[in-house]
Amino acid sequence: MNAHTMHTIAALDLEPIKVKLMHEESGEGWTLEHANAVEFEYRRFLFLMKKYPHEQTAPLVDVDTFWHYHILDTMKYHADCEAVFGHYLHHFPYIGLRGEDDEAAHIRVGQRMKELYEDTFGEDYVRASAAAFAHSGVLVEDFAHSGVLAADVAHSGVLASDIAHSGVLNTSVVAAEAAIVAAQQSSFYSLRPRLSPSA
Repeated sequence: MNAHTMHTIAALDLEPIKVKLMHEESGEGWTLEHANAVEFEYRRFLFLMKKYPHEQTAPLVDVDTFWHYHILDTMKYHADCEAVFGHYLHHFPYIGLRGEDDEAAHIRVGQRMKELYEDTFGEDYVRASAAAFAHSGVLVEDFAHSGVLAADVAHSGVLASDIAHSGVLNTSVVAAEAAIVAAQQSSFYSLRPRLSPSA
């Protein structure tokens, strides 16, 4: 893998995707910190997809969510795929949903992703104790979690034995607004076609 590929992935403007993910009503309501952490891991995911184009893998849930939102911006996703891969990177969102064998395959490709990640980056795939790391999956045998275990995070899962929560805890509104303004001023975002009001 050459430095050009790494630079291309690093240069992708993913601010519009993060803005959408942070939006309370039409997105996931993520905090800026959470969106930034998942963006970091998504870029690593793209790197792995470029480095290992024939591997069957499955990203962590939050990275997959980021991928879904990137795909929904069809023009941007297409342009970004061309820049990084030279072709459209397809996504099959049904793995693990079609019976026991398929669920076993999902676990297998998830494990393969973990192996590739750790071999490539020399870091643990799941770093639940890291304050800025977005985690999706099983932390311990009986506890599934999606989010960051820190003060200013989006969390989805069980907070205590009798409290289920999905949403944002102590979000920084100023930081989120600054990210929205930055994304709106990015070149790709500003050059996008606008819908004209109906006559």
